[in-house]
Amino acid sequence: MKKGQHQLASRSERRAFTLIDVLVSISVIAVLIAILLPSISMVRESARKVICSSDMRQIGLGMNMYAEDNNDLLPPSVFLQANGARRAESIAPHRMDTARTRTDEFAPRDWMQWDGLGVLFYKSYVNAPSVYYCPSHKGSHQVDVYASAWNEENDDEIITNYQYRGIGPGGERYLYMIESSASLVTDSVRSLEDINHEEGFNVLAAGLSVNWFEDTDNLITQSIMSRTGNDEDIIEEVNRTWVLLDGDDTSSGS
Repeated sequence: MKKGQHQLASRSERRAFTLIDVLVSISVIAVLIAILLPSISMVRESARKVICSSDMRQIGLGMNMYAEDNNDLLPPSVFLQANGARRAESIAPHRMDTARTRTDEFAPRDWMQWDGLGVLFYKSYVNAPSVYYCPSHKGSHQVDVYASAWNEENDDEIITNYQYRGIGPGGERYLYMIESSASLVTDSVRSLEDINHEEGFNVLAAGLSVNWFEDTDNLITQSIMSRTGNDEDIIEEVNRTWVLLDGDDTSSGS
C-alpha cells in the first residue's frame, strides 16, 4: 500500500464510531431527556394554569353581567335553599359544579334544568362550553364527554370542572353584599378524581380577581379524603374548603 493510501486508511479508522461510542451517546441523550422532561411538563402545566385562570375570569365577567341584569343576584341553583329574602344556604355544595341537572331529579323549570354556572351558558353570558373545563383536568368530566349535551335539549346531566359557591361566606345572595375578596368559584372539589391541579387551586373572588391558592399542606385534599357518605359531613367539609379558600383559616396555604 502506498504511503498516501495508508495515511487515508488510518484517518478513516480513527474517525469510525465504535459500538461503545454509540451506546455512550445514547446514554447521554437519555439522561438529558430525563432531566428535561420534568421541566417541559412543568412549563406545560404552568400554561394550563394560566388558561384555567383566564377561563375562570371569563366566568366571573359573565357572572357580573348576569348580576347587573338581575337585581345583583348571583345565578340560582337548586342546590341552594333560601334562608330569608337576602340569604341562602347550600344543601349540596359538593354538587355545585353541575351546569345542568336531570329532569328525573328536579322538577323542570321555565329555563329547563340549567343550574348555577350553567345559567350563564343558557342566558348567553358565557356561551363557549370549553370555558367551563380546565385543560389540566384528568378525571372523567372532560369537555369532550359533554360536547353534544351542551348544545342539545335533552335530559343529560352536565358536570363542569369548576365549583360554584352561589352565595357569600355569610349566605349572601346579592353580589353587592359580598366582600370582594370572598371566593365564589374554584377548581372542582367534588372528589379526588376531579381535582384539576396537583399543588393548588385557581380561585375567583367576588371582586373578579383570580388568585392561586397554594395548598402546601394538602388541607383541601385531606378534607376531600376525610368525607364520609353522610350528607351532613360532606356539606361541612365542602364549606370548610370555602373557608380555607377565603383565607379565614390560619392553617391554610398561602
